[in-house]
Amino acid sequence: MSQNNEDLEEKKLLGSGGYAIAKLTEDEEMKANLGVPHLFLGNVGRLAEDRFLRYYCNKCGKEHDGWPLLIYEVPNEEIAENVILVEKGEYRCRDCNNTIAQYRKFSQ
Repeated sequence: MSQNNEDLEEKKLLGSGGYAIAKLTEDEEMKANLGVPHLFLGNVGRLAEDRFLRYYCNKCGKEHDGWPLLIYEVPNEEIAENVILVEKGEYRCRDCNNTIAQYRKFSQ
C-alpha cells in the first residue's frame, strides 16, 4: 500500500547506535511511541529506503544522507506457545557497519 507524501511526517527515530530521520504515517508514529517524548526506530520495524532522509551513527560520529543498510530475515520461529518470531532485522551504518537499531516482529 503506497502512501501519499502529504500523509507522511518527518520524524526523528532513536536507536541504540544512533538515530534516523524518516517520513512516517500516523500509524507508524504511534508504533514508535512508547509513551515517552521520543520515537524509536526499532518499534516501527522495516521501513522502505525511500522513507529515510538521513541517519546519524554514534560510532562514526556523523550524519549520513540517505538510509542505513537494512539486514533482515524471516525465521517464522516459535518462541513460546502461540508466539512466533515472524521477522527480525537491524539497521546498520553504511560506512562502519555499526548497528543503529534492531527490531523484532512477532505474530499477533
